[in-house]
Amino acid sequence: MEKQEENCKIDIEEEETDKEYYSCMRRVSRIMVTLIIGLLATWYYIFVVELCIFTVPSPALKATFLVIFHILFFLCVWSYLRVVITPPAVPPETFRLSESDKQLYLSEERPEVQEQILSRAAKNLPLYYNIDSETPIKYCRKCQFIKPDRCHHCTACDICILKVDHHCIFLNNCVGFSNYKFFLLFLLYVPLLLIFTSAVSLYCSILFWTDQLPNMDSKDSVIALFCMSTLFCMSTLFCIIFCYQYIYCHYSLVLMNQTLLEVGIHCEYNPYDLGYRKNWRQVFGNKKRYWFIPIFSSLGDGSSFPLGDATEDIEKNGTIDCQTPK
Repeated sequence: MEKQEENCKIDIEEEETDKEYYSCMRRVSRIMVTLIIGLLATWYYIFVVELCIFTVPSPALKATFLVIFHILFFLCVWSYLRVVITPPAVPPETFRLSESDKQLYLSEERPEVQEQILSRAAKNLPLYYNIDSETPIKYCRKCQFIKPDRCHHCTACDICILKVDHHCIFLNNCVGFSNYKFFLLFLLYVPLLLIFTSAVSLYCSILFWTDQLPNMDSKDSVIALFCMSTLFCMSTLFCIIFCYQYIYCHYSLVLMNQTLLEVGIHCEYNPYDLGYRKNWRQVFGNKKRYWFIPIFSSLGDGSSFPLGDATEDIEKNGTIDCQTPK
């Protein structure tokens, strides 16, 4: 009895410690999001005002630089904000245990009987792992949901999330079914924007150091231009060297229909692999005009997925309406 009380106290202390840790992590995440937005705003001012308006001598080049920059910047910021503000998709109510089954499950201590209760409740649910009798039904005691396929409980968000990829401190959010496409687009537009701004700032710096720029009232903008050029070049180099592998990893996972959490789980056989084209369309949708725009167009509902040996086409297994899932 005393051991049980001690174990209970330890569990309570660990739970409180975890709550404090994740609460602190959420505060840090909010600070990081604020810093990133501030950095984007500063980036916009320096490029548009200091670089293009005050520095670029040719009106034609100035207009060209501004148009390309605004397109890339708008897509980058739009993708980032969509990742940050889109709430993670949670399991539908059909996966929640009924009150009677929940009471039976909580009152039962034998694992085999608990498994029978979950199996009976999940009998009519679209669960792939329910086909394999050796794999137990996954149940979340906190959220009181039978977990759908590819669903995991995020300890930072403290909810079960559909097709969760990872929790990102720079987003203050989980990357999952509802915002995975936005995350991938953000990874695409950031290096493109970095490379473009770095090239333009380097071009203007060369003009300055070769005395091809007109006289300026203040040297501060020129100094800012040179510092910005160095910063952007270093940032681009960092992006190419360090972020390339990260971007390559995520887009490779899309083509294999896997998430970061599933890497290593489906080594021998991935039941969700439908082939490169259909895997891509599961995330980006059937309509090509929406592929590179931060609009939700992923197929399916996030709680069930077509399998690799399914005879039906993917269009019949997923919705194509461009609406954010509830």
